[in-house]
Amino acid sequence: MTKAYQLLQREHVASIRDVQKNPSRSLRGMTRVMRGSTTFGFFFSTDEFDELLEDLEAASSKDLRARVRAARKGLKKGDVVSLADLAKPYGV
Repeated sequence: MTKAYQLLQREHVASIRDVQKNPSRSLRGMTRVMRGSTTFGFFFSTDEFDELLEDLEAASSKDLRARVRAARKGLKKGDVVSLADLAKPYGV
């Protein structure tokens, strides 16, 4: 499953009226708040927000980007085996 699909799968959608009537029931996890067909804003729980910040910090790391680039080159050359390929023989 792609990361974008995983993100959309975790997303809840609530109208601005639902949020105004009962915010504790409408806002959970990661919620897109809509006004009609327009996105009004997003609500992130503390856990979701911390996870998002961690991903953003990792993405901005030059060292991490260099390691990912090197690993991708290794995959193309065949020097490195992906975790998915390694797990296949074991049925994981």
